Amino acid sequence: MSQYDLIYNDLVSEIIVHGIWDKDQQIRTKWKDETPAYTKSLISKQIILDNKEVPILTTKYVAWKSAIHELLWFYVKRTSDVSYLRKNNVKIWEEWTRSDNSIGKTYGYQLGKQILRTQGVTNQVHNLIHELKHSPASRRHVISLWNIDDLHDVSLYPCVWHNQWLVKAGKLHLIVGIRSNDIALGNPFNVFQYYVLQRMVSQVTGIDIGTLTFNINDAHIYERHIEPLKTQIKLTPYKAPTLWINPDIKNFDDFTIEDFKLINYKHHPKIEMEVAI
Repeated sequence: MSQYDLIYNDLVSEIIVHGIWDKDQQIRTKWKDETPAYTKSLISKQIILDNKEVPILTTKYVAWKSAIHELLWFYVKRTSDVSYLRKNNVKIWEEWTRSDNSIGKTYGYQLGKQILRTQGVTNQVHNLIHELKHSPASRRHVISLWNIDDLHDVSLYPCVWHNQWLVKAGKLHLIVGIRSNDIALGNPFNVFQYYVLQRMVSQVTGIDIGTLTFNINDAHIYERHIEPLKTQIKLTPYKAPTLWINPDIKNFDDFTIEDFKLINYKHHPKIEMEVAI
């Protein structure tokens, strides 16, 4: 059975049983019919994966190519213009796309913003890779997607808001910070994406992959997702698939969707769940 499926099922069950409702508050999120999208949530949950297998759910289909496209859009294209997503028929950001065809100064914009470092003008992604190669023992390998000066100009505040990379005993470990995590729809994408990113950075730096940790500040399930999730977690998980990444890619910016293949991904059918906006 897939390790991540079991961890995920336990988290879903815990939130459903012990989660705290926000029905006593005036909330921002709504459904498409304009009714409030209430949640049950737990504060400060942690997921730790040993990365001995690919962390993708098998109790439902996860659109893995769309997940990688979003990752490439953020970390390789480093833009908030949705043209790349639309070109590849990925519609996950349509509800938040503005009239200027962007989602504002968030995610890819922050990753592509020019910064000045000792090696010259660079960006957060290139700086991370440079520092991992030249100063692996540092505890300053941090990417921040939360820029308080730009929050006034974003379609949606970043949910994954930072990540830190640590090299210990020759292994590249990744810790991902999430301020708010939709466990039904967002979490399966995020976990798979950051595993893929960790594999990509591992490959171009030559540092073997270590553990993957998610620190989730607000782990929540939307009210309309509870019943579908109860059905989903009763399903028997399958064995985790294998992710092939083109070993010829040595430069991070050269990665494209053609460099990834998910092999033997056996899964239960897709489960439709409405997106809260």
